[in-house]
Amino acid sequence: MKLLLSLLLGVTLIAYNADQSIPRHNVFFAYNSTELKGSPARVVESVYSQLSAGEKVRFGINGPISGVHNTLEKNRINAERANNIVKLLKTIGSENDTLLIQDVSNPYRPKPLDIASNKPWELEVLLTKAAAWEAPKFTSINAFLPLPVQTFTINPQEDNRLVGNQGTVINIPAYTLALLNGSVPSEMTVELTEVYGNGQIVQANLHTCSGGRMLNSGGTIHIDAHTNGKQARVATGKELELEFPHGETVSENMEIFNGRYDRQGNFDWVPEMKTVRVSETRETFFINGKKVTKEEYYASIQEWENRKAAWEREQEIAEQVAANDEAIDAYLLKSDQLGWINCDEFMDEENVTDVIVMVDTTLRPSVRMVFDDISSVMNGNYNSRTGTVTFSGVPVGRSVRLVGYSIMEDVPYMANTSVTISPKLKKDLSLTPTTKPQMEAELASLN
Repeated sequence: MKLLLSLLLGVTLIAYNADQSIPRHNVFFAYNSTELKGSPARVVESVYSQLSAGEKVRFGINGPISGVHNTLEKNRINAERANNIVKLLKTIGSENDTLLIQDVSNPYRPKPLDIASNKPWELEVLLTKAAAWEAPKFTSINAFLPLPVQTFTINPQEDNRLVGNQGTVINIPAYTLALLNGSVPSEMTVELTEVYGNGQIVQANLHTCSGGRMLNSGGTIHIDAHTNGKQARVATGKELELEFPHGETVSENMEIFNGRYDRQGNFDWVPEMKTVRVSETRETFFINGKKVTKEEYYASIQEWENRKAAWEREQEIAEQVAANDEAIDAYLLKSDQLGWINCDEFMDEENVTDVIVMVDTTLRPSVRMVFDDISSVMNGNYNSRTGTVTFSGVPVGRSVRLVGYSIMEDVPYMANTSVTISPKLKKDLSLTPTTKPQMEAELASLN
């Protein structure tokens, strides 16, 4: 029995000490008054404003009450005082705050207010301020689903020819790449990212607009170069020679654009004001790894055909032809800069409209307008206050997909809706949870 009493006393003292460790601020009311105004109200407001999120505080209730009032009447006055403190805290506080009126007439056993009790109350308001709101973590789509980066090790003191997995060719004449201090080391790492197709443009978190004007893309790449962590650049007066493969449809109006970020982190394409030369067939040919002229190459092929050599010779011809498979149709251009480089043309159409897309701002989604019949991806102007994304200068009658995406707390959300552009089109776009493989498949379907 002694042991039991000792344990109970220990628990009571622990509870008392824990409660007493919470700071207390007394609120003084006027004689017989329950009104909370003036200085007492400012005390409550000041204490609340200085209380850190997640912390607790006790508001004690003080103020003289006439002796003519019996116990029930005194309890009623104190209860009204406590309730007025609670009302004020609800007005200035958060709906997630916790408020408890408790009777501390027995300091060892504070308890919630018992209205049926006819014993004198000593009341306190126990406030637990709501924990601070933590913004969810958002991840960009290009960090969640990064495109492959191809790495080449070169000697920049010599001519180099790099061929990307999707057909991009980078010709780097000797001494074209240099470190920022102007020196040219004997070894350098070149990194290439290729972006072909509308799905890859979205995956790279890019678009094809310049100053709000729509672009039709002939290919996008990102080039970086460095040696032992030291950044490289294109040397003054030098240029990279680039080849972007094109399909059956060839444009004569392609220009070079460089990617730029403004101070707010917004990305845009800036024209470099250089004309892109269209090559129906590349003029670079090789025999046994040696660069030759077009005439020499075809003369050699004709010679082999005329000989009608044995099977081994025919095999050799096939190998030589295979070595020139990269001599496909391409846009030829030069660039004096590294970073994002785009081969584009402006799409200026007369019959255009604005399109407004309504989205859930909780997900802070990015929305792109992906065109079905051309290599073009428009970005919209997101308004977090109204929850709308506005696309301007959209050609009427075009078939597009409205693609929304967001990665919140490592969970991908996506929407992919087909629409035909009509004047002043408004469309709701609802993003739903998905998986990384499903998101990859949706993006691949846009290429």
